[in-house]
Amino acid sequence: MQTLGQRAYRLKLAKLISKSSLLDIVGMTWCAWAIQNGHTDAARRYMRFAPDHMNGDAGSPYVLYPWQLETLVNEALVLPHIPDRRGRILVTENFSTIHALTKLIQRIEEADDRRFLENNHVLYEVHRLSQRQFEWQRGFTNQPRFYRAVQLFGQGQVGAYFAEQVGCSVPEFIEAAFYIFCGSCNSASGTWSNYGDVGGVSAALIETVLDRISLGPANARAMAKELRGYDEHIGYKPSVLRRHPILRFGMPDVDAIAPLPPLILQRATSGLFFDIVGGEGAIWDEVGSRFEQYCSRYLAAMLDDYDVGSEYRYGTKKRRFDTPDILVSKGETVRLVVECKAKRMPITARFSGDPVSSAASAYEEIAKGVFQVWRYFSHARRGLLPRPAAEDCLGMVLTADPWLIMAQKLHPEVMAIANRIADEKDPDIIATDRPRVPVVLIDELEYLLQNATAETLLARLAMLSNDTSGWEWSLVHGLDDKVSRPYPFSGELRELLPKIYGTPFRR
Repeated sequence: MQTLGQRAYRLKLAKLISKSSLLDIVGMTWCAWAIQNGHTDAARRYMRFAPDHMNGDAGSPYVLYPWQLETLVNEALVLPHIPDRRGRILVTENFSTIHALTKLIQRIEEADDRRFLENNHVLYEVHRLSQRQFEWQRGFTNQPRFYRAVQLFGQGQVGAYFAEQVGCSVPEFIEAAFYIFCGSCNSASGTWSNYGDVGGVSAALIETVLDRISLGPANARAMAKELRGYDEHIGYKPSVLRRHPILRFGMPDVDAIAPLPPLILQRATSGLFFDIVGGEGAIWDEVGSRFEQYCSRYLAAMLDDYDVGSEYRYGTKKRRFDTPDILVSKGETVRLVVECKAKRMPITARFSGDPVSSAASAYEEIAKGVFQVWRYFSHARRGLLPRPAAEDCLGMVLTADPWLIMAQKLHPEVMAIANRIADEKDPDIIATDRPRVPVVLIDELEYLLQNATAETLLARLAMLSNDTSGWEWSLVHGLDDKVSRPYPFSGELRELLPKIYGTPFRR
C-alpha cells in the first residue's frame, strides 16, 4: 500500500500529464536532453530556455538527469488520463515545464525510497541506484561497445539467428541505428522514409531497423502497462524505451521521435539481447563462448610482456578438471586467472530490494565463477596443476553485465553461495584457497587498460582482492595517472562498420 506522500505526488503527476499529450511529453523530453547535451540550436526551434538551463552537470540547479527523463516518458505511457475540468493545458514550449515534471518524478522517487528503506538496508538501495545511473554516466557510444556487439551477436549461428529474426545482419543493424541516432540528435522528429539512402545506408534498411526499435502510441502504452503495471519503486520498473527507444506518431505512425537518442545506441549494442532472447540453449552457449574469446583476445592485446592463454583440461583419467577460462602468465608462471560470465542480468538482479534471493539462480552463476577460481588456487597449492601458479596469483570473474557494482551487501552473499558450492564439490578447498575474488564489468576493464598499464591492472586487482571494506569497488575508482592507449581492434571496426568509422555521416 502506498503512503500518503506517494499517492499525492503520483496524483499530481497524473493531473499534469493529462493537461498535455504523449507527443508533448516525448517532445519536451527530447528538447530537455538536447538542451543539456550540446544540441541547443536544434532544441531552440521547439522550446524556450535560458543559458543557465544548458548546464547539465551534476549538481546544477537545472540539471535534468536522463534516467529521470526516461522514467517520465514511461510514466506518461501508463498513468490514467484525468481530464482538467477547466480545459487547462501545459505550456510545453517552456523549459520550466519539463523541469517541473522531472522534479516531480524526483519527489515520487524520494517518497518511494522512504517506503523502501522502512524495511530494507540502505546499501541495497545504493546497489540499485548505481545500476540505474552508472550506465548513463559511462555512456553508450564507444568503440568497445560496438565491437563487442558484433563479436557476441553478429557471427556464427547467433548472427544467423539474429538475421532470421530481424531481417538484416548485426553490422547493418548497428550502422542503420547509428544514422537514426545522428538524425535524432539534430531534430526532435524525423520522417525517415523521406530521405532515401543516407550515408550509404539504404532507406529500406533504415525502415527495417526503425520498425524493429519503434512503437506507435497504442502499442507502447500496452507494453508499458504490461511491464510497469504494478506497485513498485517508480525508478526501478522496466522501461519500454530499452526495447523501443523510438516512438512513432501521425498517420500511419510515420513521424519518429527518440525522446532520449543515446538509448538508440544502447538498443544497437547490449540491447541486441532482445533480438536473440528467444534462441535455444546453443545460441546462448555460443554467446558465452564468444565473450570468452573476446576477453582473451583483448587481454592478449593489452597486457604487454604477458602471455595470455586459454583454459585447458588436466587431472587423472578418472577425474578431469577445467582451469578458468583465461590464464595470464609471465614466463612459466601463471599470475592471473579469469573466469568469464556473459550471462544477462535479469531485472530482478538489477533492481530488486533483495537481489540475490530474487534472482538466486542468476547470482549462482557468478558464484560458480568464483568457485572455479578457488578450485584452481587449491589445486595449485596441492601440486595438481601441470603448470605452476605464482604464490600471489590473482583471480577475477569478468562479466558482460554489472552484477556487483557498489554491492557491499551483495558481495558477501555471492561469496556465501560460492563457499557452499566449494564445500559440496571439494571440501579440500581450504580457507586460504578462498580469497576475495573481484567481479569486474568488462566495460571497466576496457576503460582501465585504455588508460593504464598491465601492472596497474594487477595492482588494482590485488588491492580489491585484499579489500576488507566490503564494497565491490570499481576497478577504475580513483584512477588519476592516465596513460592513453589505443583500442586494439579499431582497424577491424573500420572493416566491420565502414559506414560509421569510414565515411562521416551527413544528413
